[in-house]
Amino acid sequence: VEQEGVTADEKETDIRLRSVGSDQQAVIELKLGDNRSGRDLRDTIEGQLVTKYMASDFCRSGCLLVTVNRSRSWEHPDSGESLDVAGLESMLQLAAEATMIEMGGVLQVTARVLDLRPRLLPENAAKTAK
Repeated sequence: VEQEGVTADEKETDIRLRSVGSDQQAVIELKLGDNRSGRDLRDTIEGQLVTKYMASDFCRSGCLLVTVNRSRSWEHPDSGESLDVAGLESMLQLAAEATMIEMGGVLQVTARVLDLRPRLLPENAAKTAK
């Protein structure tokens, strides 16, 4: 595992996973989702992850990992529908699946959203709320 590895065209991936038994590798592209549009995040899958970071014949697996640390919604780039965190992840995963089909099934691409929003109030705030 290495961070900020350089690809053949001098692009830097966020995380690269390399096999010790072969030349195969996988990449993980990290994005902060709080200030990005649904379109920007979706377009990252094909435009950045696949086209730039997975261009090598030795890199056939990739993941877009989006972190979210506050409540908000995103606009679906095609339908205009308002998406919550689960809807964003679903839209991104569908885009990843469509990309795999477009590429003839030679790639494995996935998208995940890591929900970092606080589940509970801080202890002091919880006591004053009672």
